[in-house]
Order: sequence, then structure tokens, then C-alpha cells
Amino acid sequence: MKGGVVWVDGLPSSGKTTLARRVAARLAAAGRPAILLDGDEVRSALVPAPGYGPASRDAFYETLAGLAALAAGQGLVAVVAATSCRRAHREAARRRWPGLVEAFVDVPPETCARRDAKGLWARAARGELPDLPGAGAPFERPEAPEVTARGGEDAEAVEEVLRRLGAAERPAAAAG
Repeated sequence: MKGGVVWVDGLPSSGKTTLARRVAARLAAAGRPAILLDGDEVRSALVPAPGYGPASRDAFYETLAGLAALAAGQGLVAVVAATSCRRAHREAARRRWPGLVEAFVDVPPETCARRDAKGLWARAARGELPDLPGAGAPFERPEAPEVTARGGEDAEAVEEVLRRLGAAERPAAAAG
């Protein structure tokens, strides 16, 4: 089975992980092996833990792109959910896997701040988190993502990602 990479990016608390989980679940339902690489979970698994300064972010996203390409090379669809605040991060992922499908979760910062379960936007507003992309640090919007989602629950965006992967819902082979 052919592997692939879906790179779900957007501001913190935009719904990236929600969209990525929906895509991964639909892939599983279609019988297509997938792995979800959530940026926060991958960060917590790495030792030493990567920082959030520019050089550390660059290194982290290069590592994440490498992990996604490694999984895709093994026949999995790597569904990555990560802020990826710089275009260079996404370009590095495309260099590692040229068939990458980018799904940008396009949600305004005010909406992200309202739904902020981790308290990141509130900390940024108090000056405690100056490097939050979209608040104190820049977020470079994607110029030409393959898919644009209007939040993590965007069913049309999920369908478009699947279409681009060639993984539209199809029944798994019947057990014989």
C-alpha cells in the first residue's frame, strides 16, 4: 500500500489535532494504515525536549518532517498536526515527501483565543508567552495549501484530504 503525508497546520487552538484525528479515523475506516503525529505529543516524546526558539523550532519541524517521511516510506499515511508557523517548515516537509497534502486550518486568532483549552493565548496576552505564533511570534500563512479547513470539524475539508490521497471511503476487504 502506498504511503503519504498529510500536514495539518494552523494557529495554536485552531483545531489541527481535531481535523487530523478525523482524517486518521476515516483512513482507518477505509482500510488505509495511518499514524497520527501530533506535534505536542511528539515534542513530549523527544529527549531532550525541543525548545520554542527559532532554531529549536526549525530543528523540531525538520525532525517531524523526517518522521512523517519515514512512516510514509513504510506504507503508512502520516497525518501530522503541527502549528508549523514558518513556510520553511512546510517546505522542508514537502522536500521530504513531495506528494504531501497540506491542510491549513484557517481560524482567526480571536476564535483560537476563545477556545484555548491550554491557556496559551491567555498567557501570551499577559506577556508570559511571547513566542506564541499568531500572538507574539509571527505565523506565516500558507500560500497555496491543497486544502483549507474552517476548523477541526470541517467535514468537507476531511473529504478533500481523502480525495487528494486517493483514499475516499471504501469498504475494507471482507474477511473470508
